Amino acid sequence: MPRRRPTLPQDLPTYFSASQARQRGLRRKQVNGPATVIVSQGIRMRKIDSPDPWHLAAVLQEVHPEGVFSHVSAADMWGMWLPLNVRAHDPIHLSKTRQSGGSPRRKGVQGHVLPAAALIRTHRGLRVTSPAWTWFDLAGTLMTDENLIAAGDSLLQRHDGPSGQRQPGMHPLATLAELQHTAELRPGIRGLRRATDALDRIRAGVDSHPESVLRQRIVDAGFPEPTVNPSVRLADGTVLRPDLAWSHLKICIQYEGDHHRTDKDQFRRDTGRDRSLQSGGWIVLRVTGEMLTKSGWDRFVQDLSLAWASRA
Repeated sequence: MPRRRPTLPQDLPTYFSASQARQRGLRRKQVNGPATVIVSQGIRMRKIDSPDPWHLAAVLQEVHPEGVFSHVSAADMWGMWLPLNVRAHDPIHLSKTRQSGGSPRRKGVQGHVLPAAALIRTHRGLRVTSPAWTWFDLAGTLMTDENLIAAGDSLLQRHDGPSGQRQPGMHPLATLAELQHTAELRPGIRGLRRATDALDRIRAGVDSHPESVLRQRIVDAGFPEPTVNPSVRLADGTVLRPDLAWSHLKICIQYEGDHHRTDKDQFRRDTGRDRSLQSGGWIVLRVTGEMLTKSGWDRFVQDLSLAWASRA
């Protein structure tokens, strides 16, 4: 008769620690058997489950109660806008003060020494560096200035914007004054000069990463900086908020993500909005992700130049 393979309880979480296994009365064969994957010392993962950074972080918090999630891992936990090539949780970034043991050393973890003055918050039950503190950590990475500014813009999103509606009470994650105060708390850190320069280009009220990149590139192309999400009142009393605008010229830009084209209701609203603006004498330029490529950008700059010339 074939030997039965050790199984795991159905309600066991994706990741579990050695202490959790002992509390559940699991045998060593179950913990180290073919149904589990060794994540690091004292932490296992159910092989049938998909990796979940939040579950792993919760177990790491149990193993390192003084630990604080930081850097790109903290940025991702706060929902900050990061470039697609950033690996926020592989490895996961965990910091500890020297008094609590210093930089953690563990498989799958990038350890850091946390200054005693670090600003720490609790987010979804985890100890995480504050959004403002985290942003300054990003300035010391290889992240481009463009993406660093976009990450800063994400901290200052509107409470009634798209993210604010999805996450009531979460936004804005920080204020410009808080970022400036945090700079004073972190003299001499790597990337401080870059961060302070970027602070001058961060704007409140931006709704998405592409909108942030678009605004920055418009300025870099030599145009005056457009206003972010201004309130535009039309003759009939309707109030609209174009993504970017030069109100004195009645020129605005709308960034259209994929869902603006695939969602029929959204497409209908966008079309009605643009028609109303155009009826009010506005020039509306619609931008897609393709226009942020080299060839697409050159065409967009030509269109924007023509719009400006027509109003000059």
